[in-house]
Amino acid sequence: MTPNGKSPGGTRGRRARLIRLATGWALTIGGAVLGPLPILPGGFLLIPGIAILCAESRWLRSLLRRYRERRYLKRALREAERVGLKINLDHDPEIDGEEGDPPGPGKGSAG
Repeated sequence: MTPNGKSPGGTRGRRARLIRLATGWALTIGGAVLGPLPILPGGFLLIPGIAILCAESRWLRSLLRRYRERRYLKRALREAERVGLKINLDHDPEIDGEEGDPPGPGKGSAG
């Protein structure tokens, strides 16, 4: 803290962060737009854009983390099925301790 109560480089740091965010979004959008075009592969712009945004954006980091966890879970379930294990991730009232809605007329009750 400086004697006047401001943190050193506050405005400069904020400005640099905005520039990095703008650059990251520009590269990401440019890569997405140029992806299907044969002129310039969009991956050359998309990958650095996402890398810059991950360094600056907590929202994008959490989004990519959720995507990665979901991908690993799907891969693990495929491997388990390949070796003969069947894993059911549906709601189980006995284990979860919560009962779902009882099947009423027209909700799939057989009989």
